Amino acid sequence: MRANEIDTTPYLPFPPSGGAALRLLCFPHAGGAASVFKGWRGMFGPGIDVLPVQLPGREGRIRDELPKDMASLVDELEVHLEEVFDEPFACYGHSMGALVAYHLALRLAVRGRPVPRLLMVGACKAPHLGNRLVAAHDASDAELKQAVLDLGGLSPLLLGYPDWLSAALGLVRRDLALCATQRPDGPAPCPVRAFHGADDPLVSEGDMAAWARYSAPGFALHRVPGGHFFVHEPALVAQFASGSL
Repeated sequence: MRANEIDTTPYLPFPPSGGAALRLLCFPHAGGAASVFKGWRGMFGPGIDVLPVQLPGREGRIRDELPKDMASLVDELEVHLEEVFDEPFACYGHSMGALVAYHLALRLAVRGRPVPRLLMVGACKAPHLGNRLVAAHDASDAELKQAVLDLGGLSPLLLGYPDWLSAALGLVRRDLALCATQRPDGPAPCPVRAFHGADDPLVSEGDMAAWARYSAPGFALHRVPGGHFFVHEPALVAQFASGSL
């Protein structure tokens, strides 16, 4: 690595491969990590290179401090993902990740940098709508634990390991607090595709349809099987692979 180059390794556990027509940056939900998208790699064929993004404070970046607000996180991503933007790319963000991807697209446009060809968002209310889970970042541990368990975002197995449970809830709390700092700032510089889990108890189809106001021409809403964490559902990947990109 030359002296003026930036190391992207902590941010991209799977480095970009050569020859793909499109890079797909994937941003995880609150408390989630890049590994949630590991199963997506190789499911789109050679034309799409799936690049899960590792945010600070989890997995290989467990010791890295999470920025305290959305603007600071986007600043960090703009710098450390710079090389990815040299080739055509799209973004998918799930829950919290949708807000991260949206604000990153805005930042790139303001800076005059290449922007995503498509912004895909899942399980996340449009930026101007309130979110009771985000508001739970200052709830008690018991309340936050129950809220995340009810959504299926926390393995019941963690209940038997207090230290692990505390660490997991601490990360969720920090992520939700970061989400609470975001403020919508106009439409994305690209079309938006919104994905709604048919059984999501937190985000309604109308909440996802409201992303239309943040889209360049070409907005579309897709309904997929599953609850709030439908990111694990094969049907979602099938929709992407069959032409949503």
